[in-house]
Amino acid sequence: MSEVPDDRRLIDLCRAGDQNAARQLFEHYVNRLLPLARLRLSQRLASRVDPEDIVQSVFRTFFKRLKAGEFQIEEEDDLCKLLVRITVHKTLRQVAFHKAGKRDFSLEAHQGDNANDQMVQLLGREPGPEVTVAFLNQLEHFLGRLQPMEREILEMRMQGHSNEDIAQKLGIYDRKIRRVIERVRALAQQEGLGP
Repeated sequence: MSEVPDDRRLIDLCRAGDQNAARQLFEHYVNRLLPLARLRLSQRLASRVDPEDIVQSVFRTFFKRLKAGEFQIEEEDDLCKLLVRITVHKTLRQVAFHKAGKRDFSLEAHQGDNANDQMVQLLGREPGPEVTVAFLNQLEHFLGRLQPMEREILEMRMQGHSNEDIAQKLGIYDRKIRRVIERVRALAQQEGLGP
């Protein structure tokens, strides 16, 4: 994998205080870490804790400890694994902090009227088998209307890949990806799947 020597070179430059190298590492990994932080935050907790703040904290910790010589990056995926581990740890610490004692967000009184409370409860339930099958059929129909390239781009975006990653992997330009996403959005609205 050609990315490893680059990572090692950038890490060495970061240790020496090169801000450009730090920016490159940040830009390379930020879009991988944000979905990971979001995944571990409930919707109610997300109103208190911003996943971007967590990821910023991850990189502050990483760069500080890297300069102090606390990390050895030797194997192919060491840097990615390290950043993922720090992200998970910081996210779980935020969850624990906001669930502790008087800060417990689950004990907060709901704002709004009884109808809003009922809507939240309804949305929190697992869908029944009929609803699940209907949704999967509708999704399959929708995906069937996409061209293979459009479907591949949509799947990669849903997996959290950035436009830059997709462009590199598929050998296309960012502008093409943006046009495909706009077409998919328009098609979803026609199908009644979008806002």
